[in-house]
Amino acid sequence: MPDMKRVQLVGTQRSGSNLLRLLLGSLPGVFAPPSAHKLRDFQDLASRYGSLGEPLNRRRLAEDLGRLVDLNALAWPRIPDRLPAVVAAMGGPTLAHAVVAFYDAHARHLGKDLWVSKCLENVHFIAQLHVSGLPILYLHLVRDPRDVAVSFSTAPIGPKDPQAIALRWLQDQEAALEGREMVGEDNWLTLRYEDLVRDPEGALAPLCDRAGLRWSDAALDFYRQDHARSAASLSELWNNLDRPIRKDRVAAYKNAAHTDLTISVESITCDLMSTFGYVAEHVSVSTTMGADERAAILLRDRDLRTKLKEARDPETEAVHLRRLRFLEQLSGEVPRKWVPGLL
Repeated sequence: MPDMKRVQLVGTQRSGSNLLRLLLGSLPGVFAPPSAHKLRDFQDLASRYGSLGEPLNRRRLAEDLGRLVDLNALAWPRIPDRLPAVVAAMGGPTLAHAVVAFYDAHARHLGKDLWVSKCLENVHFIAQLHVSGLPILYLHLVRDPRDVAVSFSTAPIGPKDPQAIALRWLQDQEAALEGREMVGEDNWLTLRYEDLVRDPEGALAPLCDRAGLRWSDAALDFYRQDHARSAASLSELWNNLDRPIRKDRVAAYKNAAHTDLTISVESITCDLMSTFGYVAEHVSVSTTMGADERAAILLRDRDLRTKLKEARDPETEAVHLRRLRFLEQLSGEVPRKWVPGLL
């Protein structure tokens, strides 16, 4: 049996990760399921299973990981004998081993030799994946923070205050740079959203070369697939997935209506933007911000989210909340209010 190839996407939400997932999942030999956030959501729960060196504890964890995935808004494929397959694939006694085993087991059953994890928030857990010793190629997907802010501003979930969005982007990119230093250049690639939508084949060539993938123009028809159409109909979060790649979302921040938003974002991200080839247009130096100022921004953002929550569709909201209810049941209490990348 050939060794499994693994690709972990990292970065910030609203950066085109679903587009990238569907493109990659359309290539031969690739398993690219929806995000399930297993590594993030079990951070505070892993200790309840005891030592994962014990087979029974591994089985309990694998079972609950499966239950979480079954509650996902976007479905994973169901494979027979999932539990024993995941347990058998666990190559070590950590949560990271269990999460990787979940992908390995599904990919092997489906006859795929490479899988892609779209859980971008794993940028904050690279150390856990790295110390597992499992070979993983990290693909850092980055988008202009001003366009990330425009996208978040109209999304049904996620941060809404422009400065809060900028802080999220800054935190995620700083974590990515630390992760790249940790795992080394041989295990890291950076991909800009802007390059992906302008030239998908060219932008993905380094990944295809590194991972031994064969590009196919058929991947550009991803939006015709049933699961793309299903996702688009389920939530505004994914309402572009049943359409061809759109280039008009590049530099959307240049619309005059977004000038104030752009200035707010640049005031926080200006210094780091140039690292990824983005040029600030209104601010030359990032504002130094203390802990109290950051806390005030996040509090203001929380108030904005609370007000907007009332406008969400109740049925769609119920689909997204069922995962949270399950995690609350496991922990016996409401999870902590903030986890990196938690929307």
